[in-house]
Amino acid sequence: MAVSNLEQIVVILWEPQDDINIGNTVRACKNFGITDIRLVRPRVADPERISISAPKAMDVIESMRHCATLEEALEGCVYALATTARARHQEHIVTEPRGAALKAVEVASSGAGKVAYLFGREDAGLTNEAIDRCHSIITIPTRPDYSSLNLGQAVLLNMWEVFRVATGVGVEEPDVRVARPSSEFPPANLEAMEHMYALIERVIGYTEFFKTPTNDHIMRMLRSVLTRAGLDRREQSTWFGIFHELERTLKKLQLEESE
Repeated sequence: MAVSNLEQIVVILWEPQDDINIGNTVRACKNFGITDIRLVRPRVADPERISISAPKAMDVIESMRHCATLEEALEGCVYALATTARARHQEHIVTEPRGAALKAVEVASSGAGKVAYLFGREDAGLTNEAIDRCHSIITIPTRPDYSSLNLGQAVLLNMWEVFRVATGVGVEEPDVRVARPSSEFPPANLEAMEHMYALIERVIGYTEFFKTPTNDHIMRMLRSVLTRAGLDRREQSTWFGIFHELERTLKKLQLEESE
């Protein structure tokens, strides 16, 4: 894993207002190996309060740089990205977190210098002047009528993408062996599946297959198999019908034996 690239990523918080949000940022950064955090004119930034939402991260909290200006915060950086809920500047390159991470890691890997992710105030975001200092804008696709994310959430989403690109974790292609053809019928709902699992357990009980005091391990295996199968409603109904008839037949046989 190319974790050394992560040392070249800088997270800059522009005038953060809430120490809990700073703590959420610290926690997200430490989760994904980012340790260079710089604060531009924070309202308070009390380490003890920050640590409430960032437990066991005092090393990162104590190493945060406090900067008087954005210019100071961008020291050593050769590329900067601004995060905003909307693309306000048509002349800027606009991308989403994955595309931004690809570019950020590319620059960070070049050895040219550090890459800055710039996040704005909780109440007002970034100023146009701050955005003008950046090479591109990152927007996170959300519902148009509720697009603003919490500061910590925005940092988390972006740093997760940086970590994935830098380390190659979690970016494997899906295993085509588990794919199944699409069905013309809707998927079975969970309530119906639960009824079927209960029925299957009863039917197996009639056969005396269960040999231990608990059936959990066997039922867990059957659940796993049927979950991977991804039954549609028709398939679930068919299997339910089969086990229903089995139950009816087994009950009838037991009744005949008892007579």
